[in-house]
Amino acid sequence: GARGGGDAGFDAEAALLLGGGCKAARQGRLARAGVEPAETASRLLRVGSFAVGAAVAGFAVCAVVRWNSVRRSDVAEENHLGSSSLVVLNDGGRVEFVRSAQGTGEKLAKQPDLLLSPDFEFRGGPVVDVDTQRLDQEIVGFGGAFTDAAAATFAKLKPDLQEEVIEQYFGASGLGYTMGRVHINSCDFSEESYTFDDVPGDLGLRHFDHNLTHDKKALLPMILRASKKVKESSVMAMRANSDKIGDYERVKLFEAIRGPGTMAIMSFSGFYWSVGKDGSLEAKEPKPTNSTIFKAIWHEDGSVSLKGANGKYLVASADGSVSASGSAVTPQARFTRDPAPSGTFALRAAHGSYVSAGPSRRLRLLASPWSPPAWMKSSGKMESSSRQCLKEEAWLPWAKYIGTWIADYQEAGAPIWALSVQNEPSNPAPWEACVLSPQEEANFIKNQLGPTIKSQHPELKLFVFDDSKHMLWEYVNAAMADPDVSQYVDGAAFHWYSGDFFDRVATTHREHPHLLLLPSEATYERRMWQQGHVETYSDWRFGEGYAHDIIGDLNGGAIGWIDWNLLLDKAGGPNHVGNVCDAAIVADAKEQKIHLHPQYHYIGHFSKYFVSGSRHLTTTIKGGKDGYKPGSKPGPYGICTGAGGLESTSALRPDGKVAVVVLNCADEDIEFKLRLGKYALKTMASRRSIATFLVHQPAGNVP
Repeated sequence: GARGGGDAGFDAEAALLLGGGCKAARQGRLARAGVEPAETASRLLRVGSFAVGAAVAGFAVCAVVRWNSVRRSDVAEENHLGSSSLVVLNDGGRVEFVRSAQGTGEKLAKQPDLLLSPDFEFRGGPVVDVDTQRLDQEIVGFGGAFTDAAAATFAKLKPDLQEEVIEQYFGASGLGYTMGRVHINSCDFSEESYTFDDVPGDLGLRHFDHNLTHDKKALLPMILRASKKVKESSVMAMRANSDKIGDYERVKLFEAIRGPGTMAIMSFSGFYWSVGKDGSLEAKEPKPTNSTIFKAIWHEDGSVSLKGANGKYLVASADGSVSASGSAVTPQARFTRDPAPSGTFALRAAHGSYVSAGPSRRLRLLASPWSPPAWMKSSGKMESSSRQCLKEEAWLPWAKYIGTWIADYQEAGAPIWALSVQNEPSNPAPWEACVLSPQEEANFIKNQLGPTIKSQHPELKLFVFDDSKHMLWEYVNAAMADPDVSQYVDGAAFHWYSGDFFDRVATTHREHPHLLLLPSEATYERRMWQQGHVETYSDWRFGEGYAHDIIGDLNGGAIGWIDWNLLLDKAGGPNHVGNVCDAAIVADAKEQKIHLHPQYHYIGHFSKYFVSGSRHLTTTIKGGKDGYKPGSKPGPYGICTGAGGLESTSALRPDGKVAVVVLNCADEDIEFKLRLGKYALKTMASRRSIATFLVHQPAGNVP
């Protein structure tokens, strides 16, 4: 589980019922357990469960999933699917199937739906086994880096092409990115080195450029457009967890709109509250419809109960979830109308929090410094780093510099969510750098950066390391061994350049399960391009390498995955030290065209389906090749040859569906069985392909 404010552990039994014959099929079992079948529905509601009903190819399925001691993070709360929600799915057993395959033209291409059947004997091929009873870390999201280079390239495109890039990455029709990374001061992918305070000896930061003049030219505008797109592609979802009245809590009440005792509720955004057939509640209708009409029942104490179009009462649970799932007027189904500005109101739930209608998705940015200003460094220059990076008198001013940058960026509208202490602290690179040993980084957190960030930005997540995986454990261990350091640390970020090292990720996750583990940079440097290429080009291997790394990292405990530059020019820059790379989208400013490289489509198999708030599931492949061997010497980064057989990862989504990715880097088709509990299907992994299966069925099966 993820760590953060308000993560209350809870035990909930999520009961999912599939098939019209489910009651009959379970009658004997319930009787033996001392439970009358007629009591099932009400008992499910009392334990805060959600029910799913459907017929699957003529057979019935009943399943139970237990979520024990799950930490609820801010990500889960955004998805607005609490333990008391009632969800009814009518297509259980159906499996959506999306594929990208080399040489076929298929790129995130929809395939005919598949159907699960009762498990069957299968010989001669691998079995991809998804254990839906073992839920692990929560997925925060996927994204890419907003660099100077990306922004400069973006600024050279015509407005319609700029919009296409933003939509391709952050829109509902694109990859659905919800994360990003941004550099503090310049990095190698800047057109020149720069800072926001170039006055030597300004330890009090009196000359800090609070206007962020450099970044407001191109970088911040690109970030703000992406943030806006993420919000626009979100639904206005409902929560009951606000402790004060703001815009998202304000509503207008239209009484007697369809006769006496009826009511419609319009959110501050101008959209009406609407109840779906499954009991879900959203603010999405621009005008009153049948789904927006509530029957209002007023009580003597002035509170009101609201019955939705599905015949159920609106219920707000203490965990913040809101749904039309109540069969009777209970305390959780009563709301108090509190006055708000301009003739509006706010509805306060029985547990004291207000109901709000806010975007279900938001952009989260990880900020990373490459180098302090030259005058703070022992070497006197931003490029590279001496063994002792910072002057003794500069440690605290540098911490305050970072805190000031964050405050100014947030003031400008950039959604800074987290901070890494230093980009690649072990690397004295020829571009902007600052070398910190594991103990130096820990001491910096304890004595300067941790207290500064905690006092100025208590909501911010702090990540250690942000370097290649081979040294992940050393930096994490140095931070976590000292309580005076670990109190400030929320996670660890890492890169892929030293090779797979998935065992390092898994070990860190096992030893520190509360830490957020975030892959924060990956790309193909020119040295990894095919010989003879002097400009970026489309290479199918690069998509396969990305997927191989994402799968290994997620299976090791990662909460998502962040690509490097969102956008580059044909030459793989601009980069002021010539360290050019490839990108998922490359732009030709002269021709005013953009090119989607295979990395784009491969990332989409995860980012479009492993939505924020999903829970990673244990996935094993049986009967195939050996696959990745923990502890083995890794080869060059981003290599997937298929020699290890199929690769797979999976997650349980907030909507109850299970997303499964299967990667085949081999030059041959591989027939395999996909199994979830007692049900399975047989299909083919085409050569050099990746597939995502979205399973509309319960996330587990009782024996």
